[in-house]
Amino acid sequence: MDSTQINIKGMVCSRCIFTIRERLQTAGMFIRDISLGKVTFCKPIDDPQKSTVQAILSGLGFELVSDKKEKRLDEIKTFIHTWIDEGSGRNSAMTLSESLANHLMTHYDSLGELFSQMEGKSIEKYHIEKRIEVVKESLVYTDKSLSQIAYERGYSSPHHLSAQFKKVTGLNPSEVRRVKQDKSYLQGNF
Repeated sequence: MDSTQINIKGMVCSRCIFTIRERLQTAGMFIRDISLGKVTFCKPIDDPQKSTVQAILSGLGFELVSDKKEKRLDEIKTFIHTWIDEGSGRNSAMTLSESLANHLMTHYDSLGELFSQMEGKSIEKYHIEKRIEVVKESLVYTDKSLSQIAYERGYSSPHHLSAQFKKVTGLNPSEVRRVKQDKSYLQGNF
């Protein structure tokens, strides 16, 4: 194979980076850099090493990106996850579409068309779904107020967050919190 970089499908968070780094290093691979969606090795990897990497990734639920369209799709998803982690444009004068187009140096319409073809939904819908997943985690695993969560995730107000949350999940954020509290009460963790 003779490549020093591989692209990985489904690598979307810091836990993914940590786990993949740990498993590859345990297998004797020397990693120069690892970030969302890609690993760069210190030296080229041959076919047997690539097979080892594929087996490790497969065991963790990941895959190597095999073609240009998949690679571009993974780049879009990785950008969106980073965008969400950084507050969905809270500190940016640009929109998601403008930032994504600039980052990938491709017209947004082309990115949107590719994404829709491969995922069956728009980039914006994907962004909203993933953003709401992060909000759900905050509601369940933290005691942050809805105002704090709204600010961290780049919502204009808690009301906007609540409306979008209800539209996507069918529940109000307060209902999710209530379920969390009920579970704690039932488990004696109050």
